[in-house]
Amino acid sequence: MRERKKYFFSCGDIVIAKCDITHSRLVLMLLLWYNKEMNIRSIVTAILLISMSCLMPEVRAARPAGEKKTFTITGYYSPLPGQEFYVTGDYYSEIRLNGSGIAGADGTGVYPGMIAAPSSYTFGTKVCIPSLGCGKIHDRGGAIVEKGKRSLARHDRLDIWMGYGEEGLRRALAWGVQHLECEVYEEDTPIAVSMNFEVPPMLHQILELPQKRIFARNLSSGSRNGSVRELQEILRQLGFFEGELTGTFGSQTKEAVFAFQKKHFLLENETDYGAGIFGPQTREKLSTVLYHAEIEQKIREAWENFHFDEDLRRGNRNQAVLKLQEILVQHEFMNVSPTGYFGPKTQAALEEFQIHYKIIAHKNALGAGKVGPSTREILNQLLLAKKDIFSQEQKQILAAEKQRNRLQYFAGQIDQLNNKFVQK
Repeated sequence: MRERKKYFFSCGDIVIAKCDITHSRLVLMLLLWYNKEMNIRSIVTAILLISMSCLMPEVRAARPAGEKKTFTITGYYSPLPGQEFYVTGDYYSEIRLNGSGIAGADGTGVYPGMIAAPSSYTFGTKVCIPSLGCGKIHDRGGAIVEKGKRSLARHDRLDIWMGYGEEGLRRALAWGVQHLECEVYEEDTPIAVSMNFEVPPMLHQILELPQKRIFARNLSSGSRNGSVRELQEILRQLGFFEGELTGTFGSQTKEAVFAFQKKHFLLENETDYGAGIFGPQTREKLSTVLYHAEIEQKIREAWENFHFDEDLRRGNRNQAVLKLQEILVQHEFMNVSPTGYFGPKTQAALEEFQIHYKIIAHKNALGAGKVGPSTREILNQLLLAKKDIFSQEQKQILAAEKQRNRLQYFAGQIDQLNNKFVQK
């Protein structure tokens, strides 16, 4: 097909219009066909009109400019029973702070990227957040306020729903509190709603991240080397292997690999192709599961090793304040989400805490609403007691996980025997 010629009309160095000559000829021919009685004057008029349309500036649709506004942005999530870690210490405290995660205030089902905003923002308003994407406002919250209404609110507050369970928790912890300039759009503005949560933003800033381990070798029955020993050690860490670390891929290792495959839906029974073999899909899945487990361990270590060793007062903003707020929430002295900022709510809750533990007699006493030596001592005792309880809970969880893995394995064995019996 011959390429159609296009003519450009310019004024100086600026191109102001573009005219497709073939299109112009077609328009003129249609006019002549429609009215065969057209005289010379009509034809000249048609040509002039076409020429003028070619000289008109070309109009292109541009993305509308949103209103630029700086927000204080936090993340929240919906906890699930049986998580390895809860920010407030247990499932029920977490539910009290974050909600059950079913729907936003306008009835929209929760989804990663859904935004809670002050009531001055209408439902459906879109907000584009740097490095994260664009979300839509569907929810409200008691602590989600406009600028100036609380000490934390340097700007209007936004809260982003990050997901369910440990995945949502990792995202929320990684995000923390950020003050960002965003773009705000009305509901009917043609802006796609999409947020990227594949890599939790800023996670490297709060944790020393582990390297994601790459397993490069396939392993199966009879393999004997250091890679097998490493595999056995990791499967033991995850609760799938209980044998000796021999470096030999025997029946116990095969059973542990199969239990891992079954739990993570890589296959259904031992007769499936690749069952009990540490092949490409199993290697990749183990790499991902291990990476997430190691991140969660880093989070636990960051908080388990914490100790109050400095005085705290209103106006402070740091990790120690965040931990203080978590304790106040856990013991039901405070019912707003931990932020890391020591404001009037934290001060009032701390005064109630001090009276309860007989650190002060009344709210006007010396040291009320401040973390000094006596308050630090009580807080550190609570941390130590919680750490002991947490350690026992972790042992119970690991034991239960091992038992569940064993039961899943034996259930698979029974299914196979039943299948064989039916076939006979």
